[in-house]
Amino acid sequence: ASVPFLPKPKNLEGLVGEEQGFDPMGFAEDVDPKWLREAELKHGRVCMVATVGFFSQQYITFPGFEPSPDALQAVYVAPPGAMAALLFLAGYIESASYGGKITMLDMFEGDRTPGDFNFGAGYLKGKSEKEVYDMKLKELNNGRLAMLAFAGMVHHNIVVKGPLFPLFPDGWTGPGPWTA
Repeated sequence: ASVPFLPKPKNLEGLVGEEQGFDPMGFAEDVDPKWLREAELKHGRVCMVATVGFFSQQYITFPGFEPSPDALQAVYVAPPGAMAALLFLAGYIESASYGGKITMLDMFEGDRTPGDFNFGAGYLKGKSEKEVYDMKLKELNNGRLAMLAFAGMVHHNIVVKGPLFPLFPDGWTGPGPWTA
């Protein structure tokens, strides 16, 4: 177990990564663990793409967009039409991927596995159960790492008040006093 002095969570049985036994707050006792795993996988996948985008945005600019070295400022310089299209597309993908069932009460009607949208499943064909399990565990752990990485990159930009690279901008003297 990842937190050996705490009891092993009971409701994680049957999910990839259950042997890690990480649920120190006991969320799986009160909320459907399938829904929690779905959220964890989705956030992990989004953050895996977001870390690449956050890094790349400093060096790559789409045609028609104003370049912004600080990724946190890019949302303010993007054309309003592009932001509206992005929000519409994200909402459409979110609702269409579940067939309109987006609450934790109805999204798992039937036998759908958390995180399975039948997208990219072809890469798992022909693999043994152990290989599929290992791939799913790698995705879960890489997603967890990406969530931490993305949070770290955002906080870096907030602290240095600038872009991700160089890590310490010229003339930077430290984070300065914290004010509320």
